[in-house]
Amino acid sequence: MLVPAFFLQAGEAKAQACADPLASVSALRPDIRADLDLDIIQRFYASAPGVCVWQPEDAAALIATLGAAPEQGLDPSPFHLGEIERLSHSSGGAVAGMRDLLLTDAALRYARDMTRGRVDPARVDDDVDFEIYPVDPVFDLRSVLRRGDVAGWLKSLPPRQPEYAALKVLLARYRDLSAHGDWAKLDAPAKAVKPGKASPLVPLLRARLAAEGYLAGTQTQDELLTGETLDALKRFQADHGLAEDGTLGKKTVEALNVGPAERVRQIALNLERWRQFSRGIPSTRIEVNTAAASAALIIGDKRVLAMRAVVGKKATPTPLVRSDLHAVVIDPPWIVPASIIRKEIIPALKRKPDYLEKNNMHWQGNQLVQAPGEKNSLGRIKFEFPSNFDVYLHDTPARSLFTHEALDDRTRSHGCIRLEKPLDLAEILLKDNGDWPRERIEQAMAEGTTVRVPVADEIPVVIAYWTAFAAEDGRAQFRDDIYGRDARLFDALTRRQLANPSSAPNAATSFCGS
Repeated sequence: MLVPAFFLQAGEAKAQACADPLASVSALRPDIRADLDLDIIQRFYASAPGVCVWQPEDAAALIATLGAAPEQGLDPSPFHLGEIERLSHSSGGAVAGMRDLLLTDAALRYARDMTRGRVDPARVDDDVDFEIYPVDPVFDLRSVLRRGDVAGWLKSLPPRQPEYAALKVLLARYRDLSAHGDWAKLDAPAKAVKPGKASPLVPLLRARLAAEGYLAGTQTQDELLTGETLDALKRFQADHGLAEDGTLGKKTVEALNVGPAERVRQIALNLERWRQFSRGIPSTRIEVNTAAASAALIIGDKRVLAMRAVVGKKATPTPLVRSDLHAVVIDPPWIVPASIIRKEIIPALKRKPDYLEKNNMHWQGNQLVQAPGEKNSLGRIKFEFPSNFDVYLHDTPARSLFTHEALDDRTRSHGCIRLEKPLDLAEILLKDNGDWPRERIEQAMAEGTTVRVPVADEIPVVIAYWTAFAAEDGRAQFRDDIYGRDARLFDALTRRQLANPSSAPNAATSFCGS
C-alpha cells in the first residue's frame, strides 16, 4: 500500500499499529455513527487509506480548542469529546482507528462551523442574497497535518472581524451574570412612571439596573425616578434601541425583564450569524444593521460615518444582502412596484382621483413612475447595487422619521433602506471622482435632472441583522428580533435540522421598485 510520506511522520510502526479508521465506523456507537459525515470523511482518508494521521500534539491542540467551543457560543456535543476521551484510555489498533476517525470528523466539523456556520442561512430564511465563500476543510486539514501546525490552523478559523471578538467578550460577561441567577422581574406599571415621579417600582428598578452594571449597588428605598437612577435608565434605553426618555413604560419594562440567560442565547445566535457570513464581510464596506435600523460606512474596520436608517416593516422585511455599490443617482425617478400599486396606489385613487397628479406620478407604458423632485419617495439621492431582491439605499422626503430614537418608529419601508445622511455618504463615495465635490452634488440636486454618477471604486454593501453587538466603548447593545430571524435560527440549531424557510415572511414583498 502506497501511503503519503507526510502521514508517516511517527514512523511505519505507528501506522501499522492502527487499524483502518474507515473500517472502524461499524464499531462506533450507533448514535455517533449516525451523526458522522461519511462523505467528507471518506474524501479525507482517500489520500491515506488505512492509516491513522493524528499525532499526539495535534490531537491535544484540537481537543483543547473543541473544549473551548462554548467560548464561541457553540454547543460542543457534536464534536464527540467524551467518546474521544474514553478511547484515549484504551489500547489496540481498532481503538486507535476509531479515535483517529473521530478526531478527523471533529476537526472537519469545527472548520465548517467556524467558516460557514452550523446551519445554512438560505435554508433558515428565504430572503438571503449573500454569497457564502467556499472553504475546503479537507484540503486545509491535510495541509496542516503535513506541516504539524494544527494549532495555528484552528486559531485562524473563527471570524477575524473585531465585532466577533467583542461579541465573545459580551458572551463571557453575560454567562457570568447568568451563573449568579436571574434578576428580579418588574411588573408593568399601570401608568408609565415619568422622570421625577415616584413609584414603588423604582427601588426594584434600581436593583435591576445594578445587577447588570448600569448602577452602583445601593440600599436606598427612595421611590423618586431621579438622579443616578434616571441617568442609568436612559443609558439602558439607549443600549436597547428604546427612546431615551427616562420613562419607565411597558417597552422598557419588557427589555428589563429579559434575563441574562436569554441574553446569552441572543449573543450566541449572533456569533453564529457572524460565522455564517463573515467571509463575505470585508473590512471596508457600507453596512446596514436592519435589527438596529442603522447604517454605517466602515473603512478598515473603523466607522467613519454612522447614521440612523428606516428599514422594512415586519410584513416587508429588508433582506440579507451582500453586493457592491457601483453608482450614485442624483434626483432619481421611482418606478413603483406592482405590489405597491395594487395594495396602496389603487385604493388611494379610489379615495382621491387626483392622487397621481398631486404626487407627480404618471404612466409610462405599463409602468407607474414618480418623477424626480421633492415629493419623490426616493428623495434626492439613490445608491445603486445589484441584488436579487431589488433593494437599495436612498434618501427620503420624510426626514422627520430620523428624529425618532425608538426602533419601532423606523421599521416603515417596503424593504429598501432610507438613510439619515445620504448627502454625506455620497460626498465620501464620490470624493475620488474629481468632477463631483459636494457643491456639484448639491447643485445637481437643485436642478432636478436625473444624473447617474459611477463611483470610482465599487464598495461592498452588507445588509445584515445583528440583534446583539458591542458599541465602540464595548457596552452591550441589544435589539428586538423584529423579523423573527433569531427565533428561526435558534429553531434550526436546537433541532439540529434545517428550518423550513417558508416560515419566514415572503421576501418577494420586499421589492421596492427601481
